[in-house]
Amino acid sequence: MKNVMKIAGALLVGTCAVALAQSAAAPDRPGAARAASSDNPLPANANVVGSGPIVMPPVPRPAGAGPQRPRGDFTIHSRHLLYVTMPGSLERQMYPNGSGIIVLDADNNYAFVKRIHMWEYAGSMAAEDVAGVAARPATTMLYLAVRGRLGALDLATDKMVWTASLDGKCCERPQVSADGKHLVVGSNLQDYWYVLDAKTGKHIRTLHAPGSPGTHNLNLSADGKRAFMSPNGKLLQIADVESGKIIQKIQFPENVRVQALNKDSSKIYVNQNNFLGYMVADTNTGKILQTVEVTSVDWRSVWNKTPRPRVPHGCPSHGIALSPDGKEVWIADAIFNKIHIFSNTDNPKEIATIDTPEGTYWIMFGLDGKLVYASSGDIIDPVTRKVVAVTKSEWGTRMHSEKELDMTFIDGRLQRVANQFGNEYGDFVTAEKLGVGPHMPVMQGPAYPIASNPGVDPNAGMPQSTAR
Repeated sequence: MKNVMKIAGALLVGTCAVALAQSAAAPDRPGAARAASSDNPLPANANVVGSGPIVMPPVPRPAGAGPQRPRGDFTIHSRHLLYVTMPGSLERQMYPNGSGIIVLDADNNYAFVKRIHMWEYAGSMAAEDVAGVAARPATTMLYLAVRGRLGALDLATDKMVWTASLDGKCCERPQVSADGKHLVVGSNLQDYWYVLDAKTGKHIRTLHAPGSPGTHNLNLSADGKRAFMSPNGKLLQIADVESGKIIQKIQFPENVRVQALNKDSSKIYVNQNNFLGYMVADTNTGKILQTVEVTSVDWRSVWNKTPRPRVPHGCPSHGIALSPDGKEVWIADAIFNKIHIFSNTDNPKEIATIDTPEGTYWIMFGLDGKLVYASSGDIIDPVTRKVVAVTKSEWGTRMHSEKELDMTFIDGRLQRVANQFGNEYGDFVTAEKLGVGPHMPVMQGPAYPIASNPGVDPNAGMPQSTAR
């Protein structure tokens, strides 16, 4: 036994000796090595066993890295999501992708996140066509219009806050002011638009536009003071939201379809029936300034055939957007399934063409103009003009929607939302930088559920509205 103890003691002494020799000959411990390579000299006892680790200061975070996650907090605080509404087009079959709002992760190759059902439908019934979608950080709510009703969704809980049928003749293309005070939404193909309290859904006033039947697309100036009301007709009217009065009218040669505004809303760019191209009008004088036609394809020989070819939305071009820098105009081509890009100058020229074989009938620039979302499901890099991704449902099928939103969140609070109409002034952050929108600080801290009974109609019993 004594011999065994002697052998063990000898091995322990030998091991310690080897370790001390290696410590003397080898470089310092990792922490010490990093300290030695910096401007800070090593402490005198750096290599003494038991002196403790050398704690280095944290490496500075690069600029624009976003909020720092607290130590020990494994929660994902920020999210960049794409909300795609279905059925989002009259020109597509609903059934391949069902109904609801499909949420995709823009930071993870647009992977499926979840499906939100605003309303439930019997299996024997077809869901209502989605007629428009909007959202604002000031309320942290999403507003979904379908032909028959309007609903407000709390984006922090994905629960319905209120739903409204108004006079039974709603709804088309809602828009929300940056301050979240006014929600303007069209009636269902009548000749008036409603102004609601965006937080409660309570009806405030009606914007009557006699001479503009077929209420359809609606746009708001960046400051939320003017409503640009375009019917599926030739007369576009501009109303003062606060007073409800018509302040300007613009007469076009053909029916107005999709529209977009420049940064200060002094010009409006519109698609027209029976025309592949766009027209530009001065919103202050009501005068038409430019007529720009696509000449890179022979669209007239195809369009003027008898019988005329069936084209989605019944017009050669249903989709227009301005790049955030105001230098380009993107328009959809429903005849040849393309997107044509023009220089936005006094003498516009076509500078590029992108093929979208699935057919594009709406175009939206994402936040800061980094990507372009086409209703064909194609996601396009505006610099390379290449398709870089495709929107797909949880079943892997391509989604076609003309009503989708590009949004960012921190701790459940909506931070930014791209302009769904392709206006040059972009979202409220960009509009403020351009000096055309109000300063709207985004609410900080985690979002909490909105204390409201879901599904309440704030306008129950509202009398039928008639044109004046």
